[in-house]
Amino acid sequence: MAKYRVLVACGTAIATATVVATYLEKLFKSKGVDAEVIQSKTAEAGYWIKMGKIDLVVGTTKVLAAEEAKIPVLNGIPYLTGGPAAEALDKKVLETLGIEER
Repeated sequence: MAKYRVLVACGTAIATATVVATYLEKLFKSKGVDAEVIQSKTAEAGYWIKMGKIDLVVGTTKVLAAEEAKIPVLNGIPYLTGGPAAEALDKKVLETLGIEER
């Protein structure tokens, strides 16, 4: 199992979740971070949270199951728009996971 598990949740787990998941995979690879990125429908996030240790949820919609389980949730919309907001989210993702920038 990867050192970190990040759940990406959106309404259908197809379009926006794919964009966000791809972005996160590239981020982790560029930083040499051992992380597994899982895509999920928001409605199915509770299943993933119950099935295994999830360290962080990045959602493009509200993810109540993560909030109820006290798992950190970050808004993934900046990865869809890009620019400085996406760069700031990169830093927030790494900080939330306790990963120091390299």
